[in-house]
Amino acid sequence: DEGLRSRQRPNPDFTNRAAMSGGHLSKDFFELIKSIGECKSKQEEDKILAAEVATLRQRFTEQLSPKKMKEAVVRMMYAEMLGHNADFGHIHAVNMSQQTNLIAKRVGYLASTVCLHSGHELTTLLVNTMRRDLKSTNHVEVCATLVAIPKLVNLETLPALMDPVCALLDHPSEVVRKKAVMALHRFCQLQPSSAADLSEKLRRVLCDKDPAVMGASLYILHEGAEADPKAHKDLVPSYVSILKQITEHRLPSSFDYHRMPAPWIQIKLLKLMATLGTADQRASEGMYEVLLDVLRRADTGINIGYAIIYEAVRTITAIFPNIQLLETAASHISRFVSSDNHNLKYLGIKALAGIVQVNQKYALEHQLVVVDCLEDPDETLKRKTLDLLYRMTNAGNVVFVVDKLISHLRETSDDAFRASLTERITQLAERYAPDNSWFIRTMNGVFELGGELVRPDVAHNLMRLIAEGSGEDDEADMALRRFAAATYYSMLDRPILPDILVCVICWVLGEYGYLIGGGVALEDVVDKLVDAVERQFDAPSTRCWVVVAITKLVAQLGAMPAQVAEVCGKYKQSSQVLLSKYCSELEGLAAEVGTMHAALPTDASCEDLEVDPALGFLDAYVAEALSRGAQPYLAPGERPDELDVGGSISAAGGAHGGGGGGGGHGLRFDEYEKQQAPSQILAPPPAAAPTNGAPVAAPLGSGLNVSGVRSVWGAEGFKAAEPAAPPPPPQPGYGGGGYAYGGGGGGG
Repeated sequence: DEGLRSRQRPNPDFTNRAAMSGGHLSKDFFELIKSIGECKSKQEEDKILAAEVATLRQRFTEQLSPKKMKEAVVRMMYAEMLGHNADFGHIHAVNMSQQTNLIAKRVGYLASTVCLHSGHELTTLLVNTMRRDLKSTNHVEVCATLVAIPKLVNLETLPALMDPVCALLDHPSEVVRKKAVMALHRFCQLQPSSAADLSEKLRRVLCDKDPAVMGASLYILHEGAEADPKAHKDLVPSYVSILKQITEHRLPSSFDYHRMPAPWIQIKLLKLMATLGTADQRASEGMYEVLLDVLRRADTGINIGYAIIYEAVRTITAIFPNIQLLETAASHISRFVSSDNHNLKYLGIKALAGIVQVNQKYALEHQLVVVDCLEDPDETLKRKTLDLLYRMTNAGNVVFVVDKLISHLRETSDDAFRASLTERITQLAERYAPDNSWFIRTMNGVFELGGELVRPDVAHNLMRLIAEGSGEDDEADMALRRFAAATYYSMLDRPILPDILVCVICWVLGEYGYLIGGGVALEDVVDKLVDAVERQFDAPSTRCWVVVAITKLVAQLGAMPAQVAEVCGKYKQSSQVLLSKYCSELEGLAAEVGTMHAALPTDASCEDLEVDPALGFLDAYVAEALSRGAQPYLAPGERPDELDVGGSISAAGGAHGGGGGGGGHGLRFDEYEKQQAPSQILAPPPAAAPTNGAPVAAPLGSGLNVSGVRSVWGAEGFKAAEPAAPPPPPQPGYGGGGYAYGGGGGGG
C-alpha cells in the first residue's frame, strides 16, 4: 500500500517544472530554458541558440497548429532577446497579433514589441489592427494594443493612432486610461507640437478619480512645464493640493510603499514644483507649507523616506529661498552626511552643495562633518566632498580648504582629477588669498604638483602680482619682492622643477635678483642660472627664459662672466632659432655696456614704454644717408612705373604669353593654360634605300630619336667607318641653280 501511495503521489519536480514553464508550453521549451541557464560560457550559450534558430527556421516553413505556432513565436522572441537574429519569424508575430484569439493576440503584440522597432517595415501592417483593437470592448485587447503602441509608433503612423488613443481617456477602466496616458506621453515625445493640442485633456486627466491615472499624467505635464513654465503656473495650487492629500494618507493603502504614501508620485510632484517655483516668489510662497510637511512626514528612517527628503531639499534650493525651509533642510541633510551609509553620505554632500549655492551660512556649520568625508575610502564620495568644499570656501576658511585640496592633489594620480583640483586651487587662491606671501607659497605648490596642468595665464598673473604689488604700500610691495626672490633662489637647488615654475623663477630672479640679500651676490644668482641652462626641459622655449634672465643680470653686473660667455658660445649655434637669437643678442649687448644698461634697466618691468610710431630717432640717420646720395623712400602709390615691381612682373608675364587675368599688379592667382602638344609633321619617304653607314632617320613614335646618328654596330660587332662616296654632280632643278628634292645628301 505504501508503494502504491508513493506511485500515486505527484512528482514535486514535475509540478515545479510545469508551474515554471506554463501549461501552454512544451517540455522541450522548458529544457531549452534550463540548458541555457546552465551554460558555463557565452560560447556554449551561442551554440545552443544557433541550433534553436536553425530549428525555428525549419519549423516556420511547416503548417503549425495555433498552439505550436504560439510556442514557436515565444521561442523566436526568446532567441531575439538573447541577441540572435530570427527575423524570419517577425511576420508570424505580426500575423498572430491579427488573430481573434485573445492569448494569441497578446503573444503577437508582445513579440512585435520585443522584435520590431518604430522604423521597421512591418509596423505599417499593424496600424489597422491597432486601430481596430483600440475600439474593442474587451479591455485586455485594448491594453495589449496600448502596450505595443509606444514602442512601434513613428511620425508616419502617429496621426492614424492619435484620435483613437485620445478617445480612451474617457474609458471606464482605469487601467486603459492609464495606458492611454502613457501612449500619449510617447506621442508628445515624438511630436512636441501635439502637446499643445492635448493640454486641456491632460488637465482633466490630472483630476482623474484614480491616483494611478493622475500619476501617469504628471510625466507629460512635467515635460511641458520644463518646455514652457509660464503656461503651467496656474497648476501650482493643484499640485500643492494633490501633494497635501498624499502626505495626509488620503490615497488607498495600495499605493503605500513601506508605509510611505505614493512615494513616486510625491517625488514627481516635488520636481514639478521645483520647475515652476524657480525665480517666482508668488508661486513659491504657496509651496512653503506643504514642503515643510513633506520633510516632517518623510523623516521615518527608511530609504524611501530619505529619497523624498532629498528631492524636497532639491526643490527648496530651486524655488524662491525661504529661511525657515533652508534651515530645516540643512538640519535634515546633516544626518545624511553623518550616516554610515555611503549612498546617504553621497546624497547629503550633493544636497549640501545645492544649499551652498543659495546661502553658504546654512552649510558652514556642517563643515567639520563634510571634512570627515574626505577620509572615506570611496573615491566618488571623496571627489564630491572636494567639490562641496570648493563651494563652501570663503575668506575665513580658504587656508584650511586649500591645504586639503593640495594634499589630495599630491596623492591622486588621475590626470582629469588633478586638472580639476589645480584649476580650483588656483581660483580659490586668487579670490580669497589672505596675503600675497601665502598666495606665492600656494602657487609654488600648485606649480610643483600640477606642472603642465597649470594654465600659462596663472603664471602671468603671479608675475604681475609680484611686479605691481598691492599698490597701496610700497614698503610691503618691496618686502613681497624680496620674499619672492629669496624663495625662488632657494628653489633652484631642487633637482626636478616643472617648466612653468622655471619660467616664473627666471623672470623673478632676472628682475629682482638683487633683492635676495643674506650675502647672496648677483654672481651667485648667475652661477645657479648657468647651471639651470643645462637642465632637461619639456618645452624648448623654457631655456630661452633662463638665457633672458642671465641677460638681465649681466646688464646689472656691467660685465659678462666667463661661464656666461661659454653658454652663449654653446647655444648661439643652436637649431632653435629663438635661443640662438637671445644668445647672439646677449653677446652683442655685452659689447656695448651703456646700450645694455639703457635697454635693460633695473626694476623697470612696470614702466610704460613710449613708442614713437613715426620713428623720429632715425631722422639723423636718414638725413646722413640722403646727403650721401641715397634715394628717398617712396610709398607704393608714389613710385614710378619702372620701380613698380608688381607691374613689371605682370607686364613681363603678359609679354611672354602668361595671359589669364594678369592685368593688375602683384601675383597671379589664375590657372595657367594647359600646354598644347606640338603638331607632328610627317617627313616624305626617302627616295632610295640608305647606303651602308649613312644616317638612318628613325620613324616618329618609335622611342628615342636617332636620326642623324651613324650605325656602327652590327651582328659581327663594331664596323669601321668606310670612305664616303664622292657627291654626284649637281642636277638642275626647279627654278635652276638648286638641288632637286631627294638629291644627294651624303657629303653634307
